[in-house]
Amino acid sequence: MTGRAAAVQGGLAALGLLAAHLTWQREPERAPGAVAVFEASKGDVTLVRYEDDQGSTDLTRGRGGNEPAAWLHIVTKSKDPKAKTPPDRDLAGGEAAVKVLDEFAPFVSPRAFGVLDAAKLKEIGLDAPKRKLEVTVKGDVRRYDIGQPTNATGGEAFLRDTRDGRVYLLPRGMLSELQNSSHLVDRRLHTFELGDFDRMVVSSGGKQKEFLQVGRESRSTAGFAPAKAPDKRDQMAKNWHDNLWRLFPADLLGRGEQPPGGKPNVQMRVDYYDGKTQVGWIEIARVDANAGGVSDESSAAGEMYARTEHTANWAKLHPSGQLLPDAQKLVAAP
Repeated sequence: MTGRAAAVQGGLAALGLLAAHLTWQREPERAPGAVAVFEASKGDVTLVRYEDDQGSTDLTRGRGGNEPAAWLHIVTKSKDPKAKTPPDRDLAGGEAAVKVLDEFAPFVSPRAFGVLDAAKLKEIGLDAPKRKLEVTVKGDVRRYDIGQPTNATGGEAFLRDTRDGRVYLLPRGMLSELQNSSHLVDRRLHTFELGDFDRMVVSSGGKQKEFLQVGRESRSTAGFAPAKAPDKRDQMAKNWHDNLWRLFPADLLGRGEQPPGGKPNVQMRVDYYDGKTQVGWIEIARVDANAGGVSDESSAAGEMYARTEHTANWAKLHPSGQLLPDAQKLVAAP
């Protein structure tokens, strides 16, 4: 190949890469009639706040690294002054939260209606709105009222810009997403999969034992064997870990929040490795019933909690009575 031919081929390759980059950067084509409520990039939108008579939810992006991709600050209002109000909580947001944030960069409405008269505002629920939306774009706070007709069988909702009074159709499903903040929370204990580790170390009661995961290529063949006897599968270890792997939070505590019964007492830990690399871990704890460290399983002080490499804080678990006793049996077995 001549130097000129190589240069031409290199230039064509560079143009191809540039075209691919521009295609990736280009915004999706908007549907006919769609308009931008405001233009913004993902980095421009620093806060989305939704508020109604039930409470408020703030959505912000994580700072990268090991942080969650999004954070939620949830405030719950109580209509009954005698009822106990849940504490304000800072929780990790899941993929649904990131998706909501992305819908504001840019913020596109399916249709714009301009400035409407009082009769029309009443018809679409914007005469005395109780739902509010605030979006901070490059430090500028944009405020909107949200209305919904009483006969909105399709879930339609409308947005009114408090600056100029212009009304827009809210993107389908957005109001439901903002109202149901619990659906935006990341409830996963781990982000790695069962086949992503080849061994685990179980620690409980001051003892620990290492198990190899065998047949991890498929869930149907996966199992565990003691590291000292890799050819002898341990069915009890598999059954026990199946229960551990299926754990799902009953509730999530906010960042910095402690359980009502006090500080959790860690009673078991599992560390997961792939080769020499640690891929994750989980700690299971109980809240002590008293300072002496005696667990009372019949009361709230005996509730179980978990935290992992992925959770922002402790997660309250559904009752799982044999998980801790069986962990001690596993590490104590010869």
